[in-house]
Amino acid sequence: MHSTLSFSRATTVPTTNYAFHSQSPINLRFCGLRREAFGISILTRSSSGRVRLSTRGRSKRISASTGNNGTPPKSFDYDLIIIGAGVGGHGAALHAVEKGLKTAIIEGDVVGGTCVNRGCVPSKALLAVSGRMRELQSEHHMKALGLQVSAAGYDRQGVAGHANNLASEIRSNLTNSMKALGVDILTGFGTIVGPQKVKYGKVGFTDNVVTAKDIIIATGSVPFVPKGIEVDGKTVITSDHALKLEFVPDWIAIVGSGYIGLEFSDVYTALGSEVTFIEALDQLMPGFDPEISKLAQRVLINPRKIDYHTGVFATKITPARDGKPVIIELTDAKTKEHKDTLEVDAALIATGRAPFTNGLGLENINVVTQRGFVPVDERMRVIDANGNLVPHLYCIGDANGKMMLAHAASAQGISVVEQVTGRDHVLNHLSVPAACFTHPEISMVGLTEPQAREKAVKEGFEISVAKTSFKANTKALAENEGEGLAKLIYRPDNGEILGVHIFGLHAADLIHEASNAIALGTRIQDIKFAVHAHPTLSEVLDELFKSAKVKAPASTSSPISEPVAA
Repeated sequence: MHSTLSFSRATTVPTTNYAFHSQSPINLRFCGLRREAFGISILTRSSSGRVRLSTRGRSKRISASTGNNGTPPKSFDYDLIIIGAGVGGHGAALHAVEKGLKTAIIEGDVVGGTCVNRGCVPSKALLAVSGRMRELQSEHHMKALGLQVSAAGYDRQGVAGHANNLASEIRSNLTNSMKALGVDILTGFGTIVGPQKVKYGKVGFTDNVVTAKDIIIATGSVPFVPKGIEVDGKTVITSDHALKLEFVPDWIAIVGSGYIGLEFSDVYTALGSEVTFIEALDQLMPGFDPEISKLAQRVLINPRKIDYHTGVFATKITPARDGKPVIIELTDAKTKEHKDTLEVDAALIATGRAPFTNGLGLENINVVTQRGFVPVDERMRVIDANGNLVPHLYCIGDANGKMMLAHAASAQGISVVEQVTGRDHVLNHLSVPAACFTHPEISMVGLTEPQAREKAVKEGFEISVAKTSFKANTKALAENEGEGLAKLIYRPDNGEILGVHIFGLHAADLIHEASNAIALGTRIQDIKFAVHAHPTLSEVLDELFKSAKVKAPASTSSPISEPVAA
């Protein structure tokens, strides 16, 4: 069973809004944020407490299901059963045990899911190698630090082994952590057979049936491969294959310029490949804040052995065979006319992720997926075909499509456990950060500037933008890494943080001060008083918040009194 993904940052179907002529573009935002995450909610609650779902201008009511779709068991084998042992399922299981719930997790593949085995974990191992290679290969960078290094090289099998070993270690750690806490790991493919009832088992063996008071679906996603593309796993590959690094092609085409495509372009170019991006939209990196995207293109694309075709579909890709190269047919995205044909050594399909929800037995509880996604409300409660909430059934992570990130899945799982143990909790997805681990890194949380301006017009408030450069940061200059920008989008009237975007050294680590501030509702006028160690990269955020012009005064009282020095 495939479990919750991500490399680091959300993917949609497709990640880069890559759409093909034979199908309609799927209207999901970068990071898998759907419209409700940007204040354009499709779920609202009426005064009667019922939930209203709006779809394309129409609405239907959702209320707790009262019909008997099977008979729930009177006693249960478990308090909680989780289908899928990826990062989302693991996070939910650990929190459930902490809350005193008897918990089981069902996994038909390997513990860790996509993230650990075919996603964020092994990709970070490859990116660690590409980062070292870039540093060692940069004569200008080394000379600026007073270092002399002979020609840098690499062993492909050694690099691939580093990624595989890391995945194995993390997978073992996750498995051992659940066993140590008493979580039962049930091996097999999980299927819902009725209310609060699941069967699991391996092909060719007798199925086992278990019951639970509550069930969480956490089955994750798989690579999305559009029609017309033939994947052979050797010369036409997905991210699953690329992470094995079975060979380094001289020339590789990457279909899609979202975070998956960007990260692999960083790896391949560092290892000596030439890269060609194929992007359906008119600009590269369409899901990022436009200003960050423009700077990232100047640093991550233009100086490297990368060219690109924008505004085109890869309508047909044929693997290399019989001595012929990989052949890619490009079609104009607007006119649908044939535009060009590329011949390359390999092609990586980085067009996003598709939910892995087939075979879950959703028909047994009258649930119909939407483009494969399990429909849920803001509390991750599953909604059936009649618009009713399915009692005691939840879905988290990539399978629900709200935000396709491993850590978002874990946060959703923890939120669900809070609910089933008696504490109402709704996750604010706008506080969930995302990152792209290129060199330098890109990170973000909240709204992009265009999204914020759209929201401001709709709700009737003003926004302001503050920026600061890494060139003004002592630590960045000491590392000879002054290329970078931090951007804050906020409300000047009340100091609310709407979005933060960072491009620069260790951006993925720096974003959490902003994401935590959004999660806790901390306003800029208060966070300005936070103290940062000097000299550190964290001062980039310190300067960013201090440069914002907020009309509202700071809070009159602090929740923590400042101790008096002796």
